Amino acid sequence: MKTRLLLAALSLAVLSLAAHARAAVLTLVSPAAPAAAGATVQLDLLAVNPSAASVPFVPPDQLQARLRAGDRDWPVELSAGPAAPAVVAPGGFASRSYTFTLPPEAGGRVVLETIAAPDGARLHAVIDITRPASAAADVPPARPNRLSPLHATPAISQVRRGFLDRFGEHDPIYFIYGPDDPAAKFQFSFKYRILGLDTSDDSPGSTLQFGYTQRSLWDIDASSSPFYDTSYMPSLFFESLAPSSGTPGAWFTWLGWQAGFQHESNGKDGLDSRSLNTLFARPGFALGPLDGWHLLVSPRLSAYVGGISDNPRIKDYRGYGEWMIAFGKNDGPSLTYTGRAGRDFNHFSTQLDLTIPLRWEIADFATFLLIQYFNGYGESLLDYDQRSETVRAGISLIR
Repeated sequence: MKTRLLLAALSLAVLSLAAHARAAVLTLVSPAAPAAAGATVQLDLLAVNPSAASVPFVPPDQLQARLRAGDRDWPVELSAGPAAPAVVAPGGFASRSYTFTLPPEAGGRVVLETIAAPDGARLHAVIDITRPASAAADVPPARPNRLSPLHATPAISQVRRGFLDRFGEHDPIYFIYGPDDPAAKFQFSFKYRILGLDTSDDSPGSTLQFGYTQRSLWDIDASSSPFYDTSYMPSLFFESLAPSSGTPGAWFTWLGWQAGFQHESNGKDGLDSRSLNTLFARPGFALGPLDGWHLLVSPRLSAYVGGISDNPRIKDYRGYGEWMIAFGKNDGPSLTYTGRAGRDFNHFSTQLDLTIPLRWEIADFATFLLIQYFNGYGESLLDYDQRSETVRAGISLIR
């Protein structure tokens, strides 16, 4: 059964790669000159066809996006101009123009990121915004030291700037199901920016983050469908991200690093209780162009702190770190390998995650098909010293 599922997963991967090889490569072209705050600007969505066959190009009439500058951002809607050709010839290209109005309070260099571009891609453009000198005193700084008074800004805006905009993606979010017990597995994760430690507006900079990840194994097919085990993983860490304006086409890109403290426990007591605390450091870099097929590498080193009396041999199975390597394309399929070894370089564990973008235009729904294969120790914290092998499939909201 496992062999058939694995062969099916590999076949699906091959079909997906073949399909994406016939898709147009999308790029968002930035304005050639700076624009004034409050002005209407034009961006061009460019589709290039590198294949030997014609490919479809049906961009939507509207694109939802966000403008980001330091700690501030603004939602915007891009409206399309005249319709573009529906097909891109082999080796050719096509484009469609979009316009939107810049926020009057924006200034300096901002980054536009689409939320739901064609084929699930997230496209980016950089825009330089100029403002009259007389207006500078009327606009609050990009990184204000305190919130504006409630009577000056609607309450919902205060909530967005002070709370909602500080959430970000952390670990993958998914729900998958397989033939072996416990059949279901799901993970939920987010991070929340506590402090911004840089003052520059054109770089993501360094931040102090609170992270939370919860991973559960669910015996969904059993009587009363109990949860087999759940790992609760709060963390506090520093994060330093490299500026997004790297060299186009570069074959090495430094992405940044994280370092901090993580607690992990399964919330049980007695003989089933499991918990541990670690200090960790995690760098990240990419090999290959970020706008094409590339390899992401992100090893993680850990040191145990505090007691591990309820799982004294966990070092023998988890060791002192893990390595993560992902090969894929931003708007295409991706295969991620995560591995670790015990303290004596034995008790190896392997997890493979194949993700394939899915999108339904009618429902405006974009997600990923996820096929996950696990072989090793400690898929659950409860059974950290028990070997298991399984294949599950489902959906992933964030990969």
